[in-house]
Amino acid sequence: MLIQLCRIGQDAVTRFTTGGTAITSISCAYNVGFGERETTQWIEAEFWGERGQKLAEKLTKGRQIVLTANDVCVETYPKSDNTTGAKLKCRVVDIDFTSGNSSQANQAQ
Repeated sequence: MLIQLCRIGQDAVTRFTTGGTAITSISCAYNVGFGERETTQWIEAEFWGERGQKLAEKLTKGRQIVLTANDVCVETYPKSDNTTGAKLKCRVVDIDFTSGNSSQANQAQ
């Protein structure tokens, strides 16, 4: 299970399976390491069902969240240059919104 403080990198996108189940996806960034060795890691998080649809309008770029997820895996895919790309994916178990929303901070100023 992954529990991570992260920032949403793009607004949520909702798509549907052929059976009609909603899948809402967000791309999240979080920091790994310390000091000069700190890097940013990206993960694609998916909500399955109505919950993601209902939260989609709040899952906006720059929003800081605490993500609890499982089913973390590396998914590979073919790239246009005939190489193989990889991305980290997970399934959201729970999400908590923090007060660190950059768009709210900009509106307050």
